[in-house]
Amino acid sequence: MPRHDWRRIRADERPVVPTSPHGRFSLALAYANSYHIGMSSLGFQRVFELVHQAPGWACERFFTDGDGMPLSVECDTPLASFGAIAFSISFEEDYVDFLQMLGRAKIPARRGERGPNEALVIVGGSCAMINPLTLSEFVDVFPLGAAENVLPALLAALAEESDREAVLERLAAEDGFYVPAHHRSEDRTREERLKKLELSAEQMRQPGHLPTTAIVSPHTEFADKFLVEMSRGCPEKCKYCWATFGMGSFRWHPTEFILEAIGRAREVTDQLGFVATAVGDHPEIERILLEANDLGFRTSVSSVRIPAVTEGVLGALKASGDRSITLAPETGSDELRVKLNKPIPNSVLYEKVRLIFRHGLTHLKLYFIIGLPEETMDDVQAILEVAAECRRLMLEELAPTGVIGHIHLGVNILIPKPYTGYQRETMEDEATLRRKLKLVKKGAAALPNVSLSTMPIRQAVWQSYITKAGSDAADVLEAAAAGESIASILRRFADRIEPEVFDRAPGKLRWHFLRTG
Repeated sequence: MPRHDWRRIRADERPVVPTSPHGRFSLALAYANSYHIGMSSLGFQRVFELVHQAPGWACERFFTDGDGMPLSVECDTPLASFGAIAFSISFEEDYVDFLQMLGRAKIPARRGERGPNEALVIVGGSCAMINPLTLSEFVDVFPLGAAENVLPALLAALAEESDREAVLERLAAEDGFYVPAHHRSEDRTREERLKKLELSAEQMRQPGHLPTTAIVSPHTEFADKFLVEMSRGCPEKCKYCWATFGMGSFRWHPTEFILEAIGRAREVTDQLGFVATAVGDHPEIERILLEANDLGFRTSVSSVRIPAVTEGVLGALKASGDRSITLAPETGSDELRVKLNKPIPNSVLYEKVRLIFRHGLTHLKLYFIIGLPEETMDDVQAILEVAAECRRLMLEELAPTGVIGHIHLGVNILIPKPYTGYQRETMEDEATLRRKLKLVKKGAAALPNVSLSTMPIRQAVWQSYITKAGSDAADVLEAAAAGESIASILRRFADRIEPEVFDRAPGKLRWHFLRTG
C-alpha cells in the first residue's frame, strides 16, 4: 500500500477556528490508530487546539493510515523530521500501532537506544494515567493529567531547553509527569508518589476549559458532528469503571460555556454530539438540548445513566431527530448490580425503557459485562431475561406507530483495571467464560429484533495482561508489533501472561506510585 494521500481528507475538513501548521516551534501530534478513530477522539482534538493556542506553537497530525514513513495530514511532513512526537493513546490495543508507527519512521522503539538527536517520544491519554509502566521501556515522557494542566509545562520545556536530556530532567522535577529514565517507580524499596493533574471543578467554571471539536470531518465515527464535553467524573462509583475512580468526583461545565460553544459550531455543521461519562446528569441538560434544537441542530448523546433518563431529555432528543439511546445495566440481576456498587433495580430500568420507546425512539443499546466476581450462570441468564422484557416493552410501545424497533446487546468480558474496585481481581477462567458466552449467544439468537456483539476471550486475555503489565512486557509488545499473532504470543509467553491475568498474588500494586489526585 502506498503512502497515504491526505488531500481528500484535508479538502473535507471544516475547522471551527482556522489554524496554521507553521510556527516558531512545532510538535508532531500522533494518534496510534486510524484517522477515522483518532479524529473521533475529543481528547486528541483538544490537544490540537491547545497547542495552536500556545504562543509560537503549531502542530501537525499523524495517524496509522498508509504504509512507509508516516506523513502529516497538514503538509505531508515526515514524522521523523520532528524533534518531539506527542502520542495520544486511549486504548491498550493501540500499543502495537504505536510501536509500528515508530518503526515506520525509523525511530528506535526503546528509549535507551535513542541518541541525543533522536525524537523525544511522549505518550499521554487515559492509558498513561491508568498504568504507564507497560510502555515505560519505549516512552521518554508521560504527561499525567488534563492537557490544560500539563501541556504548558511540556511546551515550555521543549521550547526552552537545549537538548533532550535537559528536557527530561526538567519535566522529571514537575508535578504531572512520569519520566522513566528518572523515576524508579518499579523499585519496591522506594515510595515514589507522582501526582496526576486533573481538571478541577474550579477550573471548569473558568472560561477556556471546555473541550469541543476543533475540526469537523465526515471521516469520523461521529461524521460531521461537533462534539461538546458536558462533564467529568461520574456520580456513581461502579467497581469495574476506571473513569469513575480515575477522573475524580462528578463536575460539570457551566451551561453558558456550552451554549457559547454551540454558537461557534453553527458555521461548520448542524449536528451536535454531547459526550461525557454521565451526560444526562448535567443539571441543565434539558435546557441545553432544547436550546440546541431551537438553533436548528440535530443532537445526540453518548451513554446516559439509567436514572438520568427523563421525559425532558427524551423529548428533546426526539425533536432533534435522534432515534437511538444507550444504557448500561451491566448485569441482569438486581443482586449482582448492587455488588457492582450500582444499586439500580430492574424495575427502574424497565420504567426507563418503556419511557424511551413511548417517546418514539426506536433503537436501544444495552451494555453488559460477564465474568464479574461472584457472578453465576443464573446472573448470565438474567441478562437474557432483561433483554426479553425490554423487547416486550419495545413492541408494546411502538405497536401503535407501526414501527418495529431494534435492541442491541453489547456484552463484554470484565477486564480488571488499575484504580478500580476490582484492581486486585483476576480475569475469570476461559472455560467458564466460554460457557457464559455460549449461553448469551444462544439466548439472543432466539429473540427477534435483538442483535448481539461479544468480546473475544483471546482479546480479553491480551487486554487484561497489557493493562496491568510492567516494563517486562516490552519484548511481548515488540513481538506483536513485528507481526506475531496474539494467539501465538499468548502461547509463547504463557508462563508470564497467565499468572498476571488469572492468578496474580495479592500484594503491592505496581501502579500505585501514581496518585489519583
